[in-house]
Amino acid sequence: MKRRWRKKPAGEPAEVNITAFMNLMVILVPFLLITAVFSRITILELNLPTEGAPARAASDEKEKLQLEVILRHDIVEIADRKRGLLKAVPVASDDSHLQQVSDTLQQVKARFPDKQDITLLLETDTPYERLVQMMDTLRVARVERDGETVMAELFPAISIGDAPPGKLRTAQRNPK
Repeated sequence: MKRRWRKKPAGEPAEVNITAFMNLMVILVPFLLITAVFSRITILELNLPTEGAPARAASDEKEKLQLEVILRHDIVEIADRKRGLLKAVPVASDDSHLQQVSDTLQQVKARFPDKQDITLLLETDTPYERLVQMMDTLRVARVERDGETVMAELFPAISIGDAPPGKLRTAQRNPK
């Protein structure tokens, strides 16, 4: 059996139906634009401890302030690595302890204005939200100047590590 192939007349173009594709675009384009606006990434630079870091720190100047904030479940300890505990602030459920920590760090910053780095030491099961709140408290402070609230820089270079077990002893002051 022979099949006969017939040619379609060249005068009529084929009909393309793009209605379904257009409907899809009408739905997708606004959806993609809306979700693109809300996808923002903020990055905080952190310095994690490296091998040999204590050896390098010991070779630095001996009288330099090495500020540490130890975040525990019930208390926040502000200390100097060489001198010991400077202040212990009990943790409050309403986060009022963050203001006390900020006030203490502002006093330290007033005495050491060139100091930029601080070490934040955490217990192993510290919630992420507490970590972020404490990092914000360490980086900047809200200061009122001329009737306006201004963000003042405290210690922007934050290093993170594990908290030592136990509580620190109070620093002994040297009479000068």
